[in-house]
Amino acid sequence: MKPITLTMTAFGPYKDKETIDFRDLKDHRLFVISGKTGAGKTTIFDGICFALYGQASGEDRTETKALRSQFADDDVQTTVELTFDIHNRRFRVLRQIPYRKKGNKSDTLGRCELFEEKDQQFIPAVDRQIVTEVNEKIEQLLGFTHAQFSQIMMLPQGEFRKFLTSDTGNKEAIMRKIFKTEPYQKIVDRLKVKKDKANAEYLREKQLSDAILHQIPAKLPVRDSLLFNELQSEYPNYHQLVLGLQQEYEHHTAQSAETHKEYTRLYGAHNEKQQELHSARLINDQFIRLQQREQELQVLLAKEAEMNKLEMQLQQAERAARLEDLEQQVQSNESEWKKRDKSYSEAVISLSHAEKELKAAKLSFDQEQAREDERKEVKEGLLKLQNLLPAVSGLADQRQKLDSLQQKVDQLEKALAEKLHMSHVQQQSITAQKNEMKELETSLEQYEQLVDELANTREITKQLNSYQQQLTQRNELKIQCEAAKQTAEDVAASYQALENRWISNQAVILAASLHDGESCPVCGSKDHPEKAAGSEKEHITKEQLDAAKLELTEKERIYHTKQAGMQQLQRDIEAAEAELRQRQVEPDRDYQKELAALTEQTAVLRNKRDMLKQKKQQQNQAEAAMEEQHAEIKELEQRLNELTGERETKQALYQHALSTIPEELRELSALQQQIKSKQSLSEQLESTWKAIQQKLQDSSTEKTKWELREQLEKESLAEIKEKMDQSQALFAKRLSEEGFVSEKSYTQVKLPATQRQAIQHQLREYAQTLHTLKSSLEELKQSVKGKEPADLAVIEHQVDTLKTQYEEAFASYNQCKAWEQAAQGLSAELETSKSREAELEKTYGKITNLYDIMRGQNHLKISFERYIQIEYLERIIQAANIRLRDLSNGQYELVRSDRQEARGKQSGLGIDVHDAYTGQTRDVKTLSGGEKFNASLCLALGMADVIQSFQGAVRMETMFIDEGFGALDEEAIQKAIDTLIALQQSGRMIGIISHIDEMKEAIPATLQVTKQKEGYSKTKFILN
Repeated sequence: MKPITLTMTAFGPYKDKETIDFRDLKDHRLFVISGKTGAGKTTIFDGICFALYGQASGEDRTETKALRSQFADDDVQTTVELTFDIHNRRFRVLRQIPYRKKGNKSDTLGRCELFEEKDQQFIPAVDRQIVTEVNEKIEQLLGFTHAQFSQIMMLPQGEFRKFLTSDTGNKEAIMRKIFKTEPYQKIVDRLKVKKDKANAEYLREKQLSDAILHQIPAKLPVRDSLLFNELQSEYPNYHQLVLGLQQEYEHHTAQSAETHKEYTRLYGAHNEKQQELHSARLINDQFIRLQQREQELQVLLAKEAEMNKLEMQLQQAERAARLEDLEQQVQSNESEWKKRDKSYSEAVISLSHAEKELKAAKLSFDQEQAREDERKEVKEGLLKLQNLLPAVSGLADQRQKLDSLQQKVDQLEKALAEKLHMSHVQQQSITAQKNEMKELETSLEQYEQLVDELANTREITKQLNSYQQQLTQRNELKIQCEAAKQTAEDVAASYQALENRWISNQAVILAASLHDGESCPVCGSKDHPEKAAGSEKEHITKEQLDAAKLELTEKERIYHTKQAGMQQLQRDIEAAEAELRQRQVEPDRDYQKELAALTEQTAVLRNKRDMLKQKKQQQNQAEAAMEEQHAEIKELEQRLNELTGERETKQALYQHALSTIPEELRELSALQQQIKSKQSLSEQLESTWKAIQQKLQDSSTEKTKWELREQLEKESLAEIKEKMDQSQALFAKRLSEEGFVSEKSYTQVKLPATQRQAIQHQLREYAQTLHTLKSSLEELKQSVKGKEPADLAVIEHQVDTLKTQYEEAFASYNQCKAWEQAAQGLSAELETSKSREAELEKTYGKITNLYDIMRGQNHLKISFERYIQIEYLERIIQAANIRLRDLSNGQYELVRSDRQEARGKQSGLGIDVHDAYTGQTRDVKTLSGGEKFNASLCLALGMADVIQSFQGAVRMETMFIDEGFGALDEEAIQKAIDTLIALQQSGRMIGIISHIDEMKEAIPATLQVTKQKEGYSKTKFILN
């Protein structure tokens, strides 16, 4: 990368637009950047680095907003623009920093653009002018990240020494970025994850094996056998445990068969006695219910008189209920009459009060109206005094200024005429340029729309391609799913047929064990008239059925898996279709063809836009000059008008001032005192008059309001009184019609609706209960006719005894069966777990050994990544020593250190220095400041050589060095200059920030940075 021009606006100490054209160096490739401290020398490096990467050059300048110039005007945007050459191609990159204007709550918009020059035109180098794409393109062109660029091509103050003196950990981080060894570190990270996972799986399986052993005493009864003798030993043998579990399984299988036979016999006897007890209970229950029904009937008959009384009360309450609506209407009217009467009284009182207030307000109004002449007199006096104020304010010095003003007016008129002529000529030129730009802008009106259409069409094309792939995948998956479903259904049908045959076989096997006189274990019957029969060919084993079941489960799992995948794919297709519908995609349109056409149209318009941009730049420059000229003309006109007006005003004031001003008011203080007094009196009189007018208006409005209110309330009261009398008369008439002699008799029999309903329900329930009892009593008498109660206690005792015996037998059978299954299950689980535990332990050991080797857990403390980095470091040191031997007169040579870091830290990237004068090798930190600078510079140059040798596409045509020469003596400075001169002879441009006079004298080209008295800076190249 070779810089051509750098333009900084409102950046650091540069207030206005500052352009550094490196072409001014001509044939000089080595130059010094000189200037006072704080003038902005390092800011030049920051500008180049910011333009390329959006960041400053040093680690202490990471906040980009702080790069905005403190001297810049609020409307000037902070902008850095860099034009550079690389690989015989020219590019221009521009970046703007967002900032907050005064009074705004949000920042301005930032900007980032990258263009390439082709055929003397700059065209966009990226599809979208956004930060991410520009950064990626810059890194692709230069071959460096920001960190690598700062370490190799731009060496900020003191930062390039870090690589020399830092420990292995820091060097590793730096070389990881420069030589891209991150994949080797990621291998270690992945191995650690695998190691931890393998260890967790091994420990989990080991815990599972131990848990199985701890379950044995809980799941199996302890007895004197091989299994429990082995468990009590300190180190149980795995094979003996498996053999012991097999013996336990056989033992409990035999016990299970014996207990099942005893349980079957006891269960049959209990069923027979249970049937006998059930019959006896039914007869006894009928006798008890007959006695209860007779007692309930006597209780109901005793309540008959009470029910007749309730029925009469209900009839009277029903008559009263027909008058409830009229009674409520009378009460409502009476309540409304009382409310209206109260409102009418309040309106009468308020009306009387309003009349009194109005009378008082009229009296005050008449008194204040009589003072109208006094108010007018005060206002006229105040106006006369105010008219005298301008004349009194300035009488002195007017005459002697008139001649001077006339002379200035003549000079300004002559200068204004010359400026107007020049402005007219320049305006004609700008108008011609605007016409050309207008034609270009007309042709670019559709550009933004085309760009949006291009992006939208590109996205639609991508979505359509994805959608077609999903449809194809769905068809394939549908065929697979249907095939899997058919296979599962076939296997299910085969399994169902096999299961039916197995169940039939079980019936045949059970029938073969039945004998006349013995109870059936299923139904308990001792007679077996029709036992199931079958042939030997139909015999199906449990193992065959289980195998078929496993096959069916596997086929169903395959089908459900494909069905789930089909459903998920269908959801994805529906989502894609919804998005296509939302975009209003037309299936018949050829979007590929439209995409090609839009791309071509956009490229044509983009070229026109670049042409328009160049013309706008020219137009802006012309308009800027025109604005400056207009500002000058405006300033001249304004000054001329001011002077002319001032002259005329002073002339008039001088002629008429004395004749218009009374003698007693020629002093300004006396006139102001009288104006103040008059003004205060006028304001007081006007305030009182306005207050009285407002009060009279308010009182009149209030009286009118209450008059209307009193009339309305009076009419409403009469209306409700008439309505109340009518409802009372109607209620009295209906009382008589319903047979009530008075309102009191009506009130006595009135009942709420809920109470009436309750009485109705009580009477209806009584009648239904009486009828039901009589019917039930007759049925019970017929059912117990000719029978006697039985003694249940004896039969229940016999049933309980048989139940206890068969339950104990069944529990013994279940326990033996559980022990049998537990022994079998424990044996299988133990074998599986121990086998997996051994396999996992072996895998964990292999991964752990590989992980330790890769991360550097060895006697050298060198990881695999660092082993790769050592090769790069050896080459860097070798290249650095070529220059360091010359700079140190053969005294020093850098060597890689094999010593291990303190406290067991990772090692391998340390650097020592070999002193040929003493023959000793020591740490580079023991070098003096100047020696460290020479060693660091050589190391940086060596690193640059190595990077270029490994990355052929990377061309380092430029290098910037910030300070560091102040610690060198004269001889060392001269050798450093010779080294840099030899380096720049290879074609590199080298810029050095230095305050050393010897450096300035030895290097003929200087970029001088000058700080102005206002605080901001300017630059210029000086060639000797």
